[in-house]
Amino acid sequence: MAIIYAATTDGGVRSYGPTNTSWDSVHDNDGSTYAFAVPTAADSIIYGPGVQYSTGTGVFNIYRTFFAFDVSGISDAPGSANFVFKTNTYSNGDIIIVKATKPDTSSNVAGSDFNALTGWQSGFNNTHLTAYSAKVSGAGSGTAVHTVALNSTALSDIASLSTLAICLMNYDHDYVDSAPTSNLSATQQFGMYFANSTGTGNDPYLEYTAAGFSHEISGVTGGNINSVSGVLAASISDRSGVE
Repeated sequence: MAIIYAATTDGGVRSYGPTNTSWDSVHDNDGSTYAFAVPTAADSIIYGPGVQYSTGTGVFNIYRTFFAFDVSGISDAPGSANFVFKTNTYSNGDIIIVKATKPDTSSNVAGSDFNALTGWQSGFNNTHLTAYSAKVSGAGSGTAVHTVALNSTALSDIASLSTLAICLMNYDHDYVDSAPTSNLSATQQFGMYFANSTGTGNDPYLEYTAAGFSHEISGVTGGNINSVSGVLAASISDRSGVE
């Protein structure tokens, strides 16, 4: 499979509190709450998508994580694609990938990007968003690599957009807009690696199989062929008149 690494503009954004602020206010980040971003430039390992809640303080924390990929070189929808990321801690909370409007590939994610979700509106829930994956169940702890298959909507957007922006968000509460009623701490919280400037070993990335290369060429599987004579495989639909 061909690989595109996330731009170093990725990172997490949190909406929270203050004490006894309603779930709806924090979920919408409606101006009565706070939001701040921790972009890759500040830290390569930060909290990933999740929800925290304290019954003692009445404080909600919602974390969303945003990534951008330069897909300008892909003109045909891939045959398949995955979003791959590495966690340093993970939990029982479920997550999902949705279409986002931020970041781009040149400016770091910011606090104001908390609601940079395609289809967002005040009081939103999952029916307003564009899912790029099925629900991903999280279980266990420690370091792990997660490979999440992207759906046909995402594959189409990879071909039609120059920048693919995605948000990884908590499914159980954030995506479906369901306020937790009991204490939540690490049980709904992922910790994950983001893009950084010291190598790509832990970086999140998009991997895809170019359309039209499901077979072998000279013994090499299509998924491992990125280009033919300098032309991106995803841009080739006809080879010597054979579709």
